[in-house]
Amino acid sequence: MTTKKIAITLLGFFIGSSVGAEIVTTPSGHFLKNAPSEKVIWYGGLVTKMIGFYGQACANGESEACFNLATIYETGDASVQNNAKALDHYKQACDAGYSLACNNIGILYGDGTERDYVQATIYFDKACQLKEQIACKNKASALDLQNKSNR
Repeated sequence: MTTKKIAITLLGFFIGSSVGAEIVTTPSGHFLKNAPSEKVIWYGGLVTKMIGFYGQACANGESEACFNLATIYETGDASVQNNAKALDHYKQACDAGYSLACNNIGILYGDGTERDYVQATIYFDKACQLKEQIACKNKASALDLQNKSNR
């Protein structure tokens, strides 16, 4: 079985599809995000394998694998959480036209420890142009927050 097929199989099994996703509010309450309808439970050994499979597929240009790898680094077990790696992999997926990745980058900039509403707006706009509707709403929120912070 090829790396791509393994990664896609893992994707369907663990991450869930956008059909099974729901829109949730980020902890700050400012932005919206698509989240799987069922919470993924990360198991140590399995996470390591998933990182390997998604990493290989991402290196081969599979934007969905880059997105899923970023999601693991953003929301996975504390032992693998790494926002810098999440941001890097989201950027790879976003650059390849994966709209949810662009939206999630905006959220990292908008809700992150070093908030940058200008960067958040740029990525929300890109996701909005890729027809990600929640990103269009997030762009409006980021612009509002940017204007408030400039006062």
